[in-house]
Amino acid sequence: MATFDLPEDPITPFDDEFAVELPVHDTVLGEAAPRGDSPAVVDGTTGRAVGYRELAGTTRRLAAGLAGAGVEQGDVVALLGTNLTAYPLVLHACSRAGAVVYVMDGRTTETALRAQLAESGARWLIASRALLPAALRVCRGLAPGIRPVEGVFTLEPADGRRCVLDLAATAAPEPAVDIDPAGDIAVVHPSAGSRRCVRLTHSDLAADLALLASDHPLDAGERVLAGVPFADREGLSFLALHALRSGAAVVVMPELMNIPDLLDAVRVHRVETVFVTQTVLYGLVAAAPDDPSELGVLRRVVVTGPELGAATEETCAALLGVRRIEYLGRREYAAALPGPPLL
Repeated sequence: MATFDLPEDPITPFDDEFAVELPVHDTVLGEAAPRGDSPAVVDGTTGRAVGYRELAGTTRRLAAGLAGAGVEQGDVVALLGTNLTAYPLVLHACSRAGAVVYVMDGRTTETALRAQLAESGARWLIASRALLPAALRVCRGLAPGIRPVEGVFTLEPADGRRCVLDLAATAAPEPAVDIDPAGDIAVVHPSAGSRRCVRLTHSDLAADLALLASDHPLDAGERVLAGVPFADREGLSFLALHALRSGAAVVVMPELMNIPDLLDAVRVHRVETVFVTQTVLYGLVAAAPDDPSELGVLRRVVVTGPELGAATEETCAALLGVRRIEYLGRREYAAALPGPPLL
């Protein structure tokens, strides 16, 4: 069970206002099937969209496939991926199977990845194709005495390795797991420079969702550009949880610093909200067209990290043709205390 460092007058997952007695996949995807073919996740490069009905069905079948492959309730699944349409499908399928998702960050060194994998005690690892070679080297380089990874899958098709989505081709029923939202860990984020990690229960993530919905509401059908990695806690909460719970369409791009492609995605996919890091924001502003109306229906920018200075904020907003910049501050998150290593 996660422990909590409670500040004065905290907002915690146990406040009545935010109490949710459901696993996070049910909290997020409970209304997915009735939304039909409305896009849930869109590949900004190819235009391929995963509709909400498909999203709900695939997560159920994939959960069954994971169970059939040997994933048991309480198993740790390390997820090392770039922003791909498969990422939120795998996240919620793991939740349905009762697994704990350990979110690894591919932007760090292999030494750090090896430390993260050792910390996680993961039985399974799922990696995007671009990160697969590093993932395999990290698995082979684990020190003696560290639990080895039993199975490696890819987030997308790759030669010589099974794609995790292939597991969804099963007629087996969704596994029956008994999840305690307040006690069972759903997601783990490693802490930089430490062998301690932040462990989040299903209720923690529900509290995140309640605050995000209050501070940054999204409309059903609204197009949101994913300019923050899913591997960041902010990206995971805003994109894979909040946006999907709201019925929005998350537009993903494999390379977050390919600014021309991001701007093209804003235009082509009629993005209304861009959710970005400060670095991506500055890139978008520097490459923005002289006439902001060329960016189509863009109306809002939400930025992670500290607030910009007033003059910088005004300039950025003007160049992108939006009224103001919104900030995703740390107050949106449940107060989870970094826990000890999972080993």
